[in-house]
Amino acid sequence: MDIIKIGESEFPPLLDKEKTLGDVKRAFSAQLEMLRDVTNYGTNLIPRCYGSSDKALKDIVVLAILLRQVVAMLDGVELLVSNGSVHTAALPARALFEVSAYIDWILSADSEKKATYYYVHNLRRQRRWAQRFQQGSPEATAFAALGADLPSLRDQNAIDQAAKTLKEIDRVLSQTAFAVASQAFDKCAAKSRKGDKAWYAPLGMRSLSGIASAIGRSAEYAIFYSTWSETMHSSNYAQHVRVGQGTVTFEPIRKLSGFRSLFTSTAATVLNTYRKILEHYRPGELPAHFRKYRENWQKALMEVPTIKYEVTTRIPTL
Repeated sequence: MDIIKIGESEFPPLLDKEKTLGDVKRAFSAQLEMLRDVTNYGTNLIPRCYGSSDKALKDIVVLAILLRQVVAMLDGVELLVSNGSVHTAALPARALFEVSAYIDWILSADSEKKATYYYVHNLRRQRRWAQRFQQGSPEATAFAALGADLPSLRDQNAIDQAAKTLKEIDRVLSQTAFAVASQAFDKCAAKSRKGDKAWYAPLGMRSLSGIASAIGRSAEYAIFYSTWSETMHSSNYAQHVRVGQGTVTFEPIRKLSGFRSLFTSTAATVLNTYRKILEHYRPGELPAHFRKYRENWQKALMEVPTIKYEVTTRIPTL
């Protein structure tokens, strides 16, 4: 006899998927369609601009890595808000803002140098992981206690592959331009004694906040990025619960309040990034881009419905 397994049912006051899906389709269908169209536009923008580039390291970093991340995070935002997960969509929105700031900063000046430091920082991180597989290395010794129960660290194939990776990275880092950057990271690490700092640290930037200030985006950082960071780090209890006199009000897991702010800020960030990319790689395309904005996207961006939730799930306090 077959046993029919019955899964858990959601507790509707906390998670009502069907109702939320219906609400988001009724209220924000135009905005969701815009997000999908802007995402699709970005997937075409990447190869189009790369084809027009010098195909230098800077172009690989800006287009194939960072712009791709912008489009990927926008796709994630669209997937989440389409399902009513506005609160959760703050996470890819936060990542999107960060990478858009990197693009602005790299393109503002010394682009090839900044891209080199980004690339070298990545190589050094891969090198550090490879060294953790090399018995006797300081990295392996320091990591041994943490990874003692991980069989993968004792797998011979993984050890052999790590040795090959280490050899190849050392070959690349021996090249003059990369060696200079790597030495700069060594100097920063020696000062902090905590390993490599962020990829932009040897270039004089201490934080993303500093980068945002340098490119004139401090207000966005303070208002949007900081708020989304509260979601990332679960540091704002008000996003989850409201405590009153003798009651606790639980916020629904999926809800649409906050959609307007997240949608407008994210869409504006992406469109500004697209414009910066076009200015740098395909300036002749800007008139067509602005025309597409006016005809396809402006109305959805400017006319976002406002909704209000009344939450009634209250649990008495002890």
